[in-house]
Amino acid sequence: MAPHRATRVLALGGLAAAGAGAYALAEAKAFRLVRHEVPVAAGVPALTILHLSDTHLAASGGRLIDFLNRLPDILEVTPDLVLATGDLIENDSGIEPLVAAFGRLPARLGRFYVLGSHDYYRSSFKGVAGIFRALLKLERTPVTAAPNSSARLEEGLVSSGWTGVLNRTELIDDDGIKIRIAGTDDPYLHRHRTDHAERSEDEALAIALIHAPDIVSEWLLAGFDLVLAGHTHAGQVRMPLVGALVTNCSLPLELAGGLHRIGRGWLHVSPGLGTSTYEPIRFLARPEATLLELKPELGLGAGRVGELAEDAGDEEGDLLSDVDAVVAEPL
Repeated sequence: MAPHRATRVLALGGLAAAGAGAYALAEAKAFRLVRHEVPVAAGVPALTILHLSDTHLAASGGRLIDFLNRLPDILEVTPDLVLATGDLIENDSGIEPLVAAFGRLPARLGRFYVLGSHDYYRSSFKGVAGIFRALLKLERTPVTAAPNSSARLEEGLVSSGWTGVLNRTELIDDDGIKIRIAGTDDPYLHRHRTDHAERSEDEALAIALIHAPDIVSEWLLAGFDLVLAGHTHAGQVRMPLVGALVTNCSLPLELAGGLHRIGRGWLHVSPGLGTSTYEPIRFLARPEATLLELKPELGLGAGRVGELAEDAGDEEGDLLSDVDAVVAEPL
């Protein structure tokens, strides 16, 4: 290749890389609300569920704080349930704005949460390096991280009307309709228990909340209708025609984000709304809050119907998977 031609190719490559980097930084701030219609069996109540996850909030996250404060108006409806699946803060500076914004979210039947690893520990460069070491199949060594004030976070959430379901269950009676909300502490940190993964025949709906989705199978095998998870950021960096490159857990790449039918239940892995301090980018994994609309009139056999977003979004096809496909060893 002639020297001047090689220089031109390098220059174009540099411009493309710079453009992709600028886009990835911008996409991480392009928050949106996405609506999914979820076909469910007859007898399951037609509820609306707002799923929030991985806000990674800090006081410096002004644009995300603004989005969360505007979310009640963006919704245009009062959800029946608001459910949050962890990594809510990045550091202690995010506790007050997170509690204030979450406290303004309306819910007819209640607001429930579990925590993730970032609610207990702050991001560190060593932690990010550990992820890459794991990807390269190098030896994974323990990482020491500074703690976050998870107790103060929980106190704030509870005082603003939220209920924690960390390794426990809450039962709701909605005018005679019984609904089970169960959750675990973070599987990524091995803080979880699943001895309460059970439901009764008289319960019309059973929902499980987990942060890292490694243990989804235990809830689906127990007959839960819906499992909500976070942690993966939908891969955070996705490639055209390929999808997610990593999940940072044992979940298959095909399940890295979005709504998926598994057996007779559903798994929704939230793309989340935030990013960690040392990974402030997203590529084709736009941040979102998700409104799930349970539709018993469509019937469980209808498969996935689709999604509506503030902006036009790509429609992914169904992924029907055997439960065994997502049985995983804990990290």
